[in-house]
Amino acid sequence: MSKYNVVIGIEIHLELNTQTKMFSPAKNSFHSSPNTNIDLIDLAYPGTLPLVNKESIIKAIKLAKALKMEIDNEIHFDRKNYFYPDLPKGFQITQQFRPIGKNGKISFKINDNDSEISIERIHLEEDTAKQIHTTDGTFLDYNRAGVPLIEIVSNPVISSGEQAAKYVENIAKISKYLNISDAKLEEGSLRADINISLNEKGKPFGTKVEIKNINSLSNIKKAIELEIKEQEQKLDNGEKILQQTKRFDDNLQQNIVMREKTGAIDYRYFPEPNIPVIKLEKDFIENIQLPKLHWEWEEELKSWKIKENYIEQLLNNIDWLLFFSKITFPDKEKVSKFFFSEIVPYIKEKGIEKLNIQINDIENILLLEQEGKISSKQSKELVSYKENENLSIEELIKKYNIIQIDNDSLIYEIIDKHILNNPELLNEYINRPERVMKFLLGQIMKETKGQANPQKANKMTLEYIENKIKGKNE
Repeated sequence: MSKYNVVIGIEIHLELNTQTKMFSPAKNSFHSSPNTNIDLIDLAYPGTLPLVNKESIIKAIKLAKALKMEIDNEIHFDRKNYFYPDLPKGFQITQQFRPIGKNGKISFKINDNDSEISIERIHLEEDTAKQIHTTDGTFLDYNRAGVPLIEIVSNPVISSGEQAAKYVENIAKISKYLNISDAKLEEGSLRADINISLNEKGKPFGTKVEIKNINSLSNIKKAIELEIKEQEQKLDNGEKILQQTKRFDDNLQQNIVMREKTGAIDYRYFPEPNIPVIKLEKDFIENIQLPKLHWEWEEELKSWKIKENYIEQLLNNIDWLLFFSKITFPDKEKVSKFFFSEIVPYIKEKGIEKLNIQINDIENILLLEQEGKISSKQSKELVSYKENENLSIEELIKKYNIIQIDNDSLIYEIIDKHILNNPELLNEYINRPERVMKFLLGQIMKETKGQANPQKANKMTLEYIENKIKGKNE
């Protein structure tokens, strides 16, 4: 056990999925060609004034509610003097003095153990332009300049790489379930800056090292564990920890020093003079409703007696979950098996929005199978036919003559014929019942072209053989 306390705080920059930017009417789109979504406001043309995006305020309030925060009833913006090429106007509009939300918390489990992280604040601000570094120089894409951001600042209460990764994962999940961001680390719509320091128990906090913009959950864990190990070794050797900013190099699997810090940067904050204070009515805040969040969905899915691995996949794929949850067939366990075996492969291939089969089709197929009108094999066939043809389930049943034979006399005749032609089957049944049953059921399915009710065929075959053996022994 280490003799050092590990102290970790995380700042998450979350890009919001609004239609337009934070303070301009320019389109907010990740996939657009570089420097095509730019307004004069983004480029700080003289005489332009910022326009506050109402949608971003609503999304911030949703996040504050999900994180159980105190929500400010006034929106204040401040100016952060920021002389870098990635913000043309030479400052960033943010919320330094009055964040929209403060004193929050988030709870989750790590290996079945409860973990709770307290969150200092969330505040709204605008993103900077994207810098692309190449051998030919640094290029700037101003599409990102002015994109709405929420910065989420945890308290320094995280103590391991695993806990940090889980915290970021849960913030991302909440954001996706609230539909405020796609929260993709790999695309930069969620960026995590990690502050790590070590101190001996009972002594003041140590010097913190910052690791910026890590692009995956697994790399967050790796980067933190590497930094903890490095700081432990330095402290053990009596070396001084320098205040540095690092980045995690995915190829080298190392934390690389970017720069050293000699002290806090003075950004000369002051209230933004071009945006008046916005008062939020109590009704406005109260009327912003939250959808069901992932921990609530998890409880509901567990109550449906669905397999753990199915639950995990549904929780990690919101579009799957929402589609699945709308299927009203009462046997949810059966729905989940059918969904993952028959529907998910098509979703992975085509995407939900391009599926031919709809929720009412799935309900119809499951009901027909429950009523014994089609077999499980025929259910699968109907899904395949539906995905490839623009016909209704009823039309497909008619076209392919999909019916289930419940005719006792026909099934009996087939069993009787094969037992008469193969009398040795009765003796073989005593020692190898599975082989005999498989042969007879195979013949029934073959002669009925797969349309015999399998449950009825199985039951009638067993009864026939047992009666014959019993009569033979008498």
